[in-house]
Amino acid sequence: MKNKLAIFGAGGFGREVAAMIAQINDFKPTWEVIGFFDDGKEKNSTVDDLEILGGINELNLVTFHLSVVVAVADPNIRRVLVETTTNDKINFPVLAHPGANLGDRNRNKFGRGSIVTAGVILTTGIETGEFCIINLASTIGHDVKLGNFCTVMPACSISGNVSIGSRCLLGTGSRIIQGITIGENCLVGAGSVVTKSFDSDLKLLGVPARKLKK
Repeated sequence: MKNKLAIFGAGGFGREVAAMIAQINDFKPTWEVIGFFDDGKEKNSTVDDLEILGGINELNLVTFHLSVVVAVADPNIRRVLVETTTNDKINFPVLAHPGANLGDRNRNKFGRGSIVTAGVILTTGIETGEFCIINLASTIGHDVKLGNFCTVMPACSISGNVSIGSRCLLGTGSRIIQGITIGENCLVGAGSVVTKSFDSDLKLLGVPARKLKK
Protein backbone atom coordinates (compact mmCIF):
# COMPACT_ATOMS: atom_id res chain seq x y z
CA MET A 1 0.00 0.00 0.00
CA LYS A 2 1.39 3.40 -0.99
CA ASN A 3 1.64 6.24 1.53
CA LYS A 4 -0.19 9.47 0.74
CA LEU A 5 2.17 12.36 -0.01
CA ALA A 6 1.74 16.00 -1.01
CA ILE A 7 4.30 18.48 -2.30
CA PHE A 8 4.43 21.99 -0.83
CA GLY A 9 5.54 24.24 -3.66
CA ALA A 10 4.24 23.95 -7.22
CA GLY A 11 7.03 25.93 -8.88
CA GLY A 12 9.88 24.56 -10.94
CA PHE A 13 11.54 22.65 -8.13
CA GLY A 14 8.23 21.26 -6.92
CA ARG A 15 7.56 19.94 -10.40
CA GLU A 16 11.03 18.38 -10.44
CA VAL A 17 10.28 16.72 -7.11
CA ALA A 18 7.01 15.35 -8.53
CA ALA A 19 8.97 13.79 -11.40
CA MET A 20 11.51 12.45 -8.90
CA ILE A 21 8.77 10.79 -6.85
CA ALA A 22 7.45 9.11 -10.01
CA GLN A 23 10.95 7.72 -10.58
CA ILE A 24 11.13 6.53 -6.96
CA ASN A 25 7.81 4.73 -7.52
CA ASP A 26 9.16 3.14 -10.71
CA PHE A 27 12.01 1.73 -8.62
CA LYS A 28 9.85 0.79 -5.64
CA PRO A 29 6.15 1.72 -5.38
CA THR A 30 6.09 3.91 -2.28
CA TRP A 31 4.07 7.12 -2.65
CA GLU A 32 0.60 8.17 -3.76
CA VAL A 33 0.96 11.84 -4.66
CA ILE A 34 -2.35 13.57 -3.92
CA GLY A 35 -1.36 17.03 -5.20
CA PHE A 36 0.39 20.31 -4.41
CA PHE A 37 -0.05 22.85 -1.65
CA ASP A 38 0.98 26.36 -2.67
CA ASP A 39 -0.27 29.73 -1.40
CA GLY A 40 0.67 31.35 -4.70
CA LYS A 41 -1.52 29.12 -6.88
CA GLU A 42 -5.28 29.01 -7.36
CA LYS A 43 -6.95 26.26 -5.35
CA ASN A 44 -8.40 23.43 -7.48
CA SER A 45 -6.29 24.41 -10.49
CA THR A 46 -3.73 21.90 -11.78
CA VAL A 47 0.01 21.86 -12.36
CA ASP A 48 1.43 18.97 -14.38
CA ASP A 49 -1.86 17.09 -13.89
CA LEU A 50 -1.67 17.42 -10.09
CA GLU A 51 -4.32 19.40 -8.20
CA ILE A 52 -3.55 22.49 -6.13
CA LEU A 53 -5.06 21.55 -2.78
CA GLY A 54 -4.74 25.00 -1.20
CA GLY A 55 -2.10 26.71 0.90
CA ILE A 56 -0.74 26.48 4.41
CA ASN A 57 -4.19 27.00 5.98
CA GLU A 58 -5.63 24.03 4.10
CA LEU A 59 -2.59 21.91 4.99
CA ASN A 60 -3.18 22.62 8.67
CA LEU A 61 -6.78 21.42 8.30
CA VAL A 62 -5.90 17.98 6.88
CA THR A 63 -7.60 15.30 8.99
CA PHE A 64 -5.64 12.22 7.85
CA HIS A 65 -2.01 11.22 8.14
CA LEU A 66 -0.10 12.80 5.29
CA SER A 67 3.57 12.94 4.29
CA VAL A 68 4.66 16.30 2.91
CA VAL A 69 7.82 17.26 1.06
CA VAL A 70 8.64 20.99 1.13
CA ALA A 71 9.96 21.67 -2.38
CA VAL A 72 10.95 25.32 -2.01
CA ALA A 73 14.59 26.20 -2.73
CA ASP A 74 14.84 29.37 -0.61
CA PRO A 75 16.02 28.26 2.86
CA ASN A 76 14.25 31.01 4.80
CA ILE A 77 10.91 30.55 3.06
CA ARG A 78 11.22 26.80 3.62
CA ARG A 79 11.82 27.38 7.33
CA VAL A 80 8.75 29.64 7.64
CA LEU A 81 6.56 27.05 5.91
CA VAL A 82 7.72 24.31 8.25
CA GLU A 83 7.32 26.47 11.33
CA THR A 84 3.76 27.43 10.35
CA THR A 85 2.74 23.81 9.73
CA THR A 86 1.05 23.05 13.04
CA ASN A 87 -0.98 19.99 12.01
CA ASP A 88 0.13 16.88 13.95
CA LYS A 89 -1.19 14.70 11.12
CA ILE A 90 1.70 15.88 8.92
CA ASN A 91 5.09 14.18 8.74
CA PHE A 92 8.14 15.07 6.67
CA PRO A 93 9.99 12.08 5.18
CA VAL A 94 13.49 12.01 3.72
CA LEU A 95 13.36 11.59 -0.07
CA ALA A 96 16.31 10.24 -2.04
CA HIS A 97 16.36 9.60 -5.78
CA PRO A 98 17.27 5.99 -6.67
CA GLY A 99 19.99 7.42 -8.93
CA ALA A 100 21.74 9.21 -6.06
CA ASN A 101 24.85 7.62 -4.56
CA LEU A 102 24.15 7.96 -0.84
CA GLY A 103 27.59 6.74 0.16
CA ASP A 104 28.20 5.08 3.52
CA ARG A 105 24.73 4.20 4.78
CA ASN A 106 26.08 3.41 8.26
CA ARG A 107 27.80 6.79 8.70
CA ASN A 108 25.71 9.26 6.70
CA LYS A 109 22.71 10.82 8.44
CA PHE A 110 19.88 12.86 6.93
CA GLY A 111 17.56 15.10 8.93
CA ARG A 112 13.80 14.82 8.44
CA GLY A 113 12.37 16.47 5.38
CA SER A 114 15.63 16.42 3.45
CA ILE A 115 15.75 15.84 -0.33
CA VAL A 116 18.60 14.20 -2.25
CA THR A 117 18.13 14.37 -6.02
CA ALA A 118 19.49 12.47 -9.02
CA GLY A 119 23.21 12.25 -9.69
CA VAL A 120 24.31 13.34 -6.23
CA ILE A 121 27.46 11.61 -4.95
CA LEU A 122 28.06 11.36 -1.20
CA THR A 123 30.97 9.70 0.60
CA THR A 124 31.13 9.06 4.37
CA GLY A 125 30.60 10.78 7.70
CA ILE A 126 28.12 13.26 6.21
CA GLU A 127 25.40 14.75 8.39
CA THR A 128 22.59 17.03 7.23
CA GLY A 129 20.25 18.95 9.42
CA GLU A 130 16.51 18.98 8.86
CA PHE A 131 14.92 20.08 5.56
CA CYS A 132 18.13 20.22 3.53
CA ILE A 133 18.12 20.03 -0.27
CA ILE A 134 21.05 18.51 -2.16
CA ASN A 135 20.39 19.13 -5.81
CA LEU A 136 21.36 17.52 -9.10
CA ALA A 137 24.91 16.17 -9.61
CA SER A 138 26.40 17.75 -6.49
CA THR A 139 29.24 16.00 -4.65
CA ILE A 140 29.95 16.04 -0.93
CA GLY A 141 33.18 14.76 0.61
CA HIS A 142 33.85 13.09 3.93
CA ASP A 143 32.78 14.47 7.32
CA VAL A 144 30.70 17.37 6.00
CA LYS A 145 28.00 18.89 8.18
CA LEU A 146 25.08 20.91 6.80
CA GLY A 147 22.84 22.86 9.17
CA ASN A 148 19.05 22.91 9.05
CA PHE A 149 17.35 24.26 5.90
CA CYS A 150 20.50 24.36 3.75
CA THR A 151 20.13 24.33 -0.03
CA VAL A 152 22.86 22.94 -2.27
CA MET A 153 22.01 23.87 -5.85
CA PRO A 154 23.03 21.73 -8.88
CA ALA A 155 26.63 20.77 -9.62
CA CYS A 156 28.13 22.04 -6.36
CA SER A 157 31.26 20.45 -4.90
CA ILE A 158 31.88 20.39 -1.15
CA SER A 159 35.23 18.96 -0.08
CA GLY A 160 35.90 17.07 3.16
CA ASN A 161 35.69 18.41 6.71
CA VAL A 162 33.44 21.33 5.79
CA SER A 163 30.84 22.76 8.18
CA ILE A 164 28.02 24.91 6.81
CA GLY A 165 25.56 26.66 9.10
CA SER A 166 21.78 26.65 8.94
CA ARG A 167 19.84 28.38 6.15
CA CYS A 168 22.75 28.66 3.73
CA LEU A 169 22.29 28.48 -0.03
CA LEU A 170 25.13 27.34 -2.27
CA GLY A 171 24.57 28.60 -5.82
CA THR A 172 24.86 26.39 -8.88
CA GLY A 173 28.40 25.20 -9.56
CA SER A 174 29.93 26.68 -6.42
CA ARG A 175 32.92 25.03 -4.76
CA ILE A 176 33.90 24.78 -1.08
CA ILE A 177 37.45 23.59 -0.44
CA GLN A 178 38.36 21.27 2.42
CA GLY A 179 38.33 22.31 6.06
CA ILE A 180 36.15 25.40 5.60
CA THR A 181 33.51 26.68 8.04
CA ILE A 182 30.67 28.91 6.82
CA GLY A 183 28.29 30.55 9.31
CA GLU A 184 24.51 30.66 9.18
CA ASN A 185 22.29 32.34 6.59
CA CYS A 186 24.96 32.80 3.93
CA LEU A 187 24.56 32.89 0.16
CA VAL A 188 27.39 31.51 -1.97
CA GLY A 189 27.07 32.85 -5.50
CA ALA A 190 26.88 30.57 -8.52
CA GLY A 191 30.34 29.49 -9.64
CA SER A 192 32.07 30.96 -6.59
CA VAL A 193 34.99 29.18 -4.92
CA VAL A 194 35.20 29.46 -1.14
CA THR A 195 38.83 29.12 -0.02
CA LYS A 196 38.59 30.36 3.59
CA SER A 197 36.11 30.38 6.45
CA PHE A 198 33.44 33.06 6.84
CA ASP A 199 30.99 34.27 9.50
CA SER A 200 27.19 34.40 9.26
CA ASP A 201 24.81 36.57 7.22
CA LEU A 202 27.05 37.17 4.21
CA LYS A 203 27.01 36.95 0.44
CA LEU A 204 30.14 35.16 -0.79
CA LEU A 205 30.92 35.91 -4.41
CA GLY A 206 33.78 35.34 -6.83
CA VAL A 207 36.91 33.25 -7.34
CA PRO A 208 38.14 33.22 -4.67
CA ALA A 209 34.94 34.20 -2.86
CA ARG A 210 34.86 37.56 -1.09
CA LYS A 211 32.24 38.68 1.39
CA LEU A 212 29.46 41.22 1.03
CA LYS A 213 26.95 41.98 3.77
CA LYS A 214 23.59 40.38 3.12
